[in-house]
Order: sequence, then C-alpha cells, then structure tokens
Amino acid sequence: MRWQTIEKKPDSSKRKDGPQRSAGEGRNFTTRLSTIPSCLLCPGEHLRICPQEYTCCSSEIEQKLTWETEATFRGLVEESGSFLVHTLAARHRRFDEVFREMLSSAEHSLSLLFHRSFGRLYAQHTPLFSGLFSRLRDYYERSGEGLDDALVDFWAQLLEKMFPLLHPQYIFSPDYLFCLTRLASSADDSLKPFGDSPRRLRLQITRALVAARAFIQGLETGRDVVSETLKMPLSEGCKRAVMRLTGCPLCRGVPSLPPCRGFCLNVAHGCIGSQGLDPDWGAYLDGLLFLAEKIQGPFSFELAAQSIGVKIAEGLMHLQENSVGLSAQVFQECGSPQPAPARARRAPAPREEVGRLWSAAAAEEERPTTAAGASLPRLVWELRERLGRVRGFWAGLPLTVCGDPRVAADLSQEAAPCWTGAGRGRGR
Repeated sequence: MRWQTIEKKPDSSKRKDGPQRSAGEGRNFTTRLSTIPSCLLCPGEHLRICPQEYTCCSSEIEQKLTWETEATFRGLVEESGSFLVHTLAARHRRFDEVFREMLSSAEHSLSLLFHRSFGRLYAQHTPLFSGLFSRLRDYYERSGEGLDDALVDFWAQLLEKMFPLLHPQYIFSPDYLFCLTRLASSADDSLKPFGDSPRRLRLQITRALVAARAFIQGLETGRDVVSETLKMPLSEGCKRAVMRLTGCPLCRGVPSLPPCRGFCLNVAHGCIGSQGLDPDWGAYLDGLLFLAEKIQGPFSFELAAQSIGVKIAEGLMHLQENSVGLSAQVFQECGSPQPAPARARRAPAPREEVGRLWSAAAAEEERPTTAAGASLPRLVWELRERLGRVRGFWAGLPLTVCGDPRVAADLSQEAAPCWTGAGRGRGR
C-alpha cells in the first residue's frame, strides 16, 4: 500500500504553544473525530461513501463521521424550525388561557347577578349552576362530547327546582317531577316552560364552544405535527448524501473547504422533504385564520359565555309570566299534585324579583367587560401577523438550513473554492 504525507508548512504567525485544531473542529464536530490523522493519506478503496481516492479516514472513522454528520444535519433542521414550534405552542397556551378565563368570568358574573336578584334562593341552588359550568369546561377541555345532554339536563333540573316554587301550596313527588320533565322534553315541544331560551342558548354556546375547541386543537395539532416532522429520521440514502456533503472533506484532508451551496441545496431539497408539505401547510394556516375570525365574530366565545346568565334569566321570566297556562297543561297531563299542609305553604316568589333579574341580565349582555375579551382581538391580530411570516416556512427550509456555515459556503463567497462532493470546485 502506498502512503503519502501531506506536507504542512509551519505558520510563523502562530505561537508554538498556541491551541491546535483537529481536522473536524472547524465544523463543530465532537472530539470523537480528533482521531482523524492530520493528515496521513492512504488509498481509499475501503471507503463506502466518500471518493475512493487518497484519504485520511479508515472505514471505522468514515462510519463514525456518517453518524456525526447525520446528527449535525438533523439538529440543524430541528433548530431551524424550533421557533415555529414555539410560536404555535405559545399561541395555543395563550388562547387556551383566555377561553378558560372567559368561562370563569361568565360563571362569576352569573353568580353575582343571580345572588343579587334571588339572594338565599339562589344560594340554595348554586350547585345546579356550578354543575352546568363544570360540564361546559369538561366539554371544552377533555371530552368534546355530551354538550347537548349537559344543556338538556340543566334545563330539566332547573324546571324541577323552579316549578314547585310557583306552587308552594302543593307537594310534588319524584314521580310527579319526572312526569313534568318528560312532558317538557316531549318531541312535540308543546310545553316549552322556558320559552325559546333553551334553544337559543344551545345554538349560541354550541357554535362558540365547537369553534373554540377546534381552534385550540388546531394549534395543538399543528405544534405536534411540525415538531414530529422536524424530527423525522433520514433515509439511508440521505445519510450517505449528508456524509458526502459535510464529512467527506475531512476524509479528503480539506476540512476548511466548505460544501458548495448548490450541492447543499440539492441534498436539503431531497432529504428534508419539505416541498410537498407547502400546499397542506398553506391550507392549515388558512383554516386556523378562518376559525380565529369566527371566535371573535359570529361565533364569539365571550358573547356566548356571557349570554348564559342572560338566557337563563329570560327563561325564568318566561316561566313566571306564563305560569298559569303552563300549570294548567301540566296538571292536565300529570294529574293534580298533593296539597301541602297549611303551615308548609309559602307565597310564590314575587314577579318583581324576576323583573330585577331581567334588567340586570340585559345590562350584562350589553357590556361584556372581561379582560380576556378585551385581549382576544389583539391575540387574533398577533396570530395573523405571526402566521403570515411563517407561510413559506417549508418551502424555504432548505435555504435556511444551507444558510448555516457548517453545511454550505457563505453566499457572499459564491465564487470561492468549495467542496462539490467529489473534490474542489466552484460554487454556482
């Protein structure tokens, strides 16, 4: 076997005791590569990836370099997309906080409103209202199911609580209350004890919650898909291509010769596989922006949350104002209830209480004032700005990766010598 030693001329500008750089140090490789001689060349027939000419690398070192260059390249890809993952994660976290705050604010507003209007009567039935908000949170946060059932159950339980208050002269057994709620939920919808309030509340809250949940899940899914895509392993062919791009110059004894930019772009386009993602990425961003406009417009989450108390107040007012006809219909279908003992009777709640409730609720509906609501338009505007800047991310990812000096020559030195994959050449 013929051996050839590269003659190195001493650099008089450096002190003899100054730091010495290994062959791979300038490319930010680990110390494992310091085993490359600097540099005793031998014929390279044993090489599997790099040109089989004179080389500094044994088969073992070539394999180690292949692993090292793959890790470096994949790290660059992940690093180039980390800001995008962080952007989607931060937007997901902030919007989620706002929606949760809106639900909490709506529950607090309803509690203040009803406590002011009904006092101790409301305090006795607080679990009914807190239970409704718990089920709304469960739908938004976890299950995504049972929203209609939650609203139907709430109105049925509210009827069971309120109807006896209109008739303190009677005792209503569990069987009688079951008949009452069954009649109220019948398919012909003839009773409608709360008027049209249940239907309007269901429509408004369902649209808003479904849109908000889809929006939040869209941000979360986008974050996860981008993160996993950036971590996709390289194929065997791409591992070899990346080794030829950044590892073979070290084996050839020219560690300071940067890969040609065109060579890097060819490898990046073929191995990152981001070009095919661009159309789907654009459609994904358009879908997010569409939902973002909905949650602050026709499907406003804040207005829907704040309307819960208003719609319940409207329903109670309808129940109070139509109690005579409603009671007659119930008594006809379910029979006459058992009279209560004289001492147990109490007067029905005065109409004025419902009137005060309605007035307060109307004022609440006109002026939703949550801090979260005030910040939602700003968040949507910020989201639109950020997504606009990343619309061409996947198409531009190869350019971003090849902008790193570890994998390509600087654009300003395009005419300087560079590594072509086979030897020294000129960038194009």
